[in-house]
Amino acid sequence: MQISRTMSLDPILERMGREATSLREAEAMREVLSEHYAGQDVTAINEKDWLEAVGRMELIKQTGNAGME
Repeated sequence: MQISRTMSLDPILERMGREATSLREAEAMREVLSEHYAGQDVTAINEKDWLEAVGRMELIKQTGNAGME
């Protein structure tokens, strides 16, 4: 699925692990992905870039600030 701010959370939940990921985490990850990888497919992001995005998502989750880099 193509990454956008309006995309379904399902592909993100699948890649992050549906049982281990909250909706808040998936929403924060969607925000990070749409900011840095808009238009790309979720499955096309390599592992290194995915882990960097997870790190950014954790910052958003902890601070509540989507503008964190």
